[in-house]
Amino acid sequence: MFIGLIFIFQVALIFQGFDLSDEGFLSTFYRRFYSNPNSVSYNFMFWLTGVIGGAWSKLVSPLGLLGIRLGGAIVNTLTVILTFQFLKKYLKPDNLKLGLLLVILSLNNDIKVLNYNTLSSLFYILTIVFLFLGLLQNHLYKLFLAGLFGGLNIFIRTPNVLELGLVLAMLYHNHLTKQPFKKVFSQIFPFLAGYLAAIGLVMTSMYLMGHLPIFLDSMKILYAMGKGQGVNTETQGGYGISRLLYLFRSNTIVSIKYASIVLAGVFGILYLNEKFKTRSKPERLLSQATVFLIYGMILALIITHRVDHFTVLFTITGLSLLTAVFIMFSDVDGEIKLLFFLGFFFLLSFPLGSSDGIYTAGRYCLWIALPMTIDYLLKWKSFHFTVSILGDTFAFSRKIWLANHVGSVKKWLVFMLVFSGFYFSYFYPFFDRRNRVQMHYALQSDNLKGIYTTKGRAEVFNELLRESKKYIKENEYVIAYDDMAMYYYATNTIPQLSNPLPAVYSTSQFQLDLNSIFTKSQKLPPVVRQKIATIGDASKWPEEISPGNYFTIERNLDKNEILDSFLLRYRYKEVWANRVFMILLPDRLDRQADSLIKNDK
Repeated sequence: MFIGLIFIFQVALIFQGFDLSDEGFLSTFYRRFYSNPNSVSYNFMFWLTGVIGGAWSKLVSPLGLLGIRLGGAIVNTLTVILTFQFLKKYLKPDNLKLGLLLVILSLNNDIKVLNYNTLSSLFYILTIVFLFLGLLQNHLYKLFLAGLFGGLNIFIRTPNVLELGLVLAMLYHNHLTKQPFKKVFSQIFPFLAGYLAAIGLVMTSMYLMGHLPIFLDSMKILYAMGKGQGVNTETQGGYGISRLLYLFRSNTIVSIKYASIVLAGVFGILYLNEKFKTRSKPERLLSQATVFLIYGMILALIITHRVDHFTVLFTITGLSLLTAVFIMFSDVDGEIKLLFFLGFFFLLSFPLGSSDGIYTAGRYCLWIALPMTIDYLLKWKSFHFTVSILGDTFAFSRKIWLANHVGSVKKWLVFMLVFSGFYFSYFYPFFDRRNRVQMHYALQSDNLKGIYTTKGRAEVFNELLRESKKYIKENEYVIAYDDMAMYYYATNTIPQLSNPLPAVYSTSQFQLDLNSIFTKSQKLPPVVRQKIATIGDASKWPEEISPGNYFTIERNLDKNEILDSFLLRYRYKEVWANRVFMILLPDRLDRQADSLIKNDK
């Protein structure tokens, strides 16, 4: 019943919310993966995601985007089942279910489609399960399978190469069990063999499918995006080593800070209850009123979005990190310590390879750490601290017990986490941050049937779809710039650039890609361009449009100048526009324009 409700809850949310960027990036990748791989060559750094997503997209093609979102719900549910079966021996069933529910609630603020993050989580859990069982049972074939799934995970999402660091878990297990050191080498060998076998299997498959050169080109792009030294997204494409390490450090500090504030609040409430439990009735009532006032203020902050889903994400991440530290230095069973180590490693390593750290990847690595943290916290019965001060001529020592109302505070903490999870699932369909009551307007594309959004968003996008048919045909090459990859999927058009989402390109990569467009098509492509910001804080468009000129904001300025130069050179003219989008076509392909194209080629 629990698994069924988890699945139904996710499916209930896939019908609402419409995002132009990330979901379009992946959906276009899946559609073109098998039929026209060169048109999405940038995405081939997620090659195995394309294999799975492309096959699933074909299987559910009558459902369009709704079917790809259904795939996301299925993968998440499979991960719930696997994690539940894995942890049920070590955690109280109710605590485990609560922890998994909180993981699902955190995921429902993100994109719904089957994607490389949800697939990575599933493969990461498979790796951890076989690694854990292989170490405990000394089954070398399970260690081989752990390495195999770990190696495959690299091709789902390239930063998963950090999963190789799970060798540290093998060393930690050897430390816990005090086994001869040579035994750990006999366990590392099959793990690494499985890892290498997965790489060989994938590379051979790529070669047989004709995908190997495309994949290697995508790796060159990733390398170029990651070789910068600064922390500026634009100069490195978001993947510079310095930037990633900076994000890792700053995200970890923020997580621990938020978690410390929550724990300080919990201890403060407990101390308040303990201090006033033997006082007069008016004083006890005042104490209780103060506690309920604190709870009410937190709820008000959530309802007014002063505390948002990112705040909650950082808080539960910090709580998990602090709990892992407590466990490592506590007198608990070695298997529990090993589990926490695995969850701790997953929690830290997964966001490290993401361009925005915890913001984009943090919710996908909670599968083990969060249920174990919830179980650990809910088993607390009392707290006590000893305060000691020693001086030359004096000594002070006092033991402070915080035992009263522990159960009540735990219930309130759980309530806040669950309430915020459901609340933000309702108000935050990724980059369509609106009240779901307003989302009952359909989109006029066969590929988007069953997806509903707000009236304003449906109107402006449907208008773009209707006007596009006058100028652009299906399976025609198009440049959709810059955060609107969903246009390709909605219209069955083909990306002229190698990356359907040029917003994530560094300036140099965008220039290089634009210079080579005639290697794909003999014609100048139509250009569809957005006029406003549509992601992040601008996610309430078009009812609420971010102030300022989108064409001149610093984040886009260099790439905009490159595109504008291209449009000017080939004499593009605006043939249609509304308040959000515009369509531009070359004035005419006369002999002079034909000559320019030939020279560029």
